[in-house]
Amino acid sequence: MTKNSIRKLGRQSLLITLFLFICSQAFAMSDEACMECHSDPDMTTEKNGVEISLLVDHEIYKDTIHAENGCISCHEDADVEEGEDHPMPLAPVSCENCHDDVSEMYAGSMHGQSLIANDPTAPACYDCHTKHYIFPRTDRRATTYPLNIPATCGSCHQEDSEMTQTHVMTESNIVKNYSMSIHGAGLYDDGLIVTATCSSCHPAHTVQNASHPDSSVNRNNITGTCSTCHVGVVDQFNMSVHSPLVTKTDKKLPVCTDCHTTHTISNVRDKDFRLIIADQCSNCHEHETKTFLESYHGRAGLLLGGEKAAKCSDCHGSHNIMPVESPESMINTANIVETCRPCHAKSNESFTTYLAHGTYNDKEKYPALFYTFWAMTGLLVSTFSIFGLHTILWVPRSLIERFKEIGKG
Repeated sequence: MTKNSIRKLGRQSLLITLFLFICSQAFAMSDEACMECHSDPDMTTEKNGVEISLLVDHEIYKDTIHAENGCISCHEDADVEEGEDHPMPLAPVSCENCHDDVSEMYAGSMHGQSLIANDPTAPACYDCHTKHYIFPRTDRRATTYPLNIPATCGSCHQEDSEMTQTHVMTESNIVKNYSMSIHGAGLYDDGLIVTATCSSCHPAHTVQNASHPDSSVNRNNITGTCSTCHVGVVDQFNMSVHSPLVTKTDKKLPVCTDCHTTHTISNVRDKDFRLIIADQCSNCHEHETKTFLESYHGRAGLLLGGEKAAKCSDCHGSHNIMPVESPESMINTANIVETCRPCHAKSNESFTTYLAHGTYNDKEKYPALFYTFWAMTGLLVSTFSIFGLHTILWVPRSLIERFKEIGKG
């Protein structure tokens, strides 16, 4: 067969396909025919004992992203001859006919795998996007509009839902906690649709369990997930001692969620957050936290108004913690005076010789404090011992002399 013959055959095939498509559209059931029944509010069907409305508001549908699609584009088995009734119930709509790339991603997700395993609570496409009223995610009517996403996800991940009652959840009150977090406050109180919502951290079609190595909230990936919004913060963190890029160790290094949690993220300037900073740091730095709590700063932090006292991050930094010998460290000798000045305006080099973590229990690190403490303790104990013994011996003598005086009287 020659090249010209192949081209001619290809053109003929294309023309035949085009002709058949035009014919199919010309004789296909029209939307108007569908709406003769589906515009009736009383039209319902029953599924698992539950009555389901079959009403479709075609005027609203015209505003959706599928407005150019006819009914039979999705409901193929509804395309019957005029005057005939289509089968009931209709076959489930296969979104992958058009959205094959998204469907492939979804099939590999935790939700998709649950759906394949016939989990009755697993979400299908329409559970998140609805069936007929699918709007662009920039439209406030869309279930995927930022202000609506927590409610969309909350239909399953809300307390007392069927899913939370039949599955073991690692966290509870997720939607409620989110609404009270700094992200939730930004969304609901300030209407900031750029704030993080569920899908910002848990990508819509590729959600995986946190233990999965590809999960966006896996410990190895969470910093990258947070960096989509907090670029500058993550840049600082990647240069700090907490970053695996800087500190090479087999020990577990902290990530964003260790200090800020997941769904209950507070404003770092809030009283409640500042009061738990030492506790958070103690998860890794138990000895340092213990000595801090024995210091003036630590004890002041336990009193009323203690959130105003210096915390770990005030001296060491938060995302930019560097080794003390680093020129960028806040507690390096070149920077420590400026670190102390926000609280101690008159601080100088002499002032900064104060030992913030100094303790008499650490002989190797603070030998002067160790020996001074025990010397003073020894002096105090010996003084009270000598005078106590003296008092004990003097009491009988004093009583004897008093009785003698009484006898003479």
